Amino acid sequence: MVFRLIHSVRQTRVPGPTLANLTEEQLQKIEELRVKIKLDEEKVEREMERQQVAMAGRRMVELARLATRVRNAESASRIDGLVEVALKGLLAGLERVMKMADCVRLKTLKGVLEVLTSWQCVEFLAANSMLQIQLRKWGQIRDRRHENFAAFIVL
Repeated sequence: MVFRLIHSVRQTRVPGPTLANLTEEQLQKIEELRVKIKLDEEKVEREMERQQVAMAGRRMVELARLATRVRNAESASRIDGLVEVALKGLLAGLERVMKMADCVRLKTLKGVLEVLTSWQCVEFLAANSMLQIQLRKWGQIRDRRHENFAAFIVL
């Protein structure tokens, strides 16, 4: 998204003109960064796929079946323990994916800011903030529409 934002700001000159005037060297460094980040994003995607496969794996499905079939208290507590251990493993894996993604985002932001001049950084951060605000507003409008629709259906 960062690289699309830079491209968009360069073309529209909003919030200001300095990003439109990137040097060839800056453009080359940003492109090199984009390629590196793409590789990092693919690593995160592969890890997320691995976690999704683990969630839908045979062991987890069998555990879910057992948990729904258990009748007596002794078996239930044993199954609960197994479920808890399995969930801890899954949550640790998902936490690892989230940390990997956070690192990629931070690396992207730091890399872009290192390439830009001070004024370009200000412009870029302003554009990024404007985009985040617009996305949040759009999400709130969308949520309100869904809430209104849900209320209408309930009536």
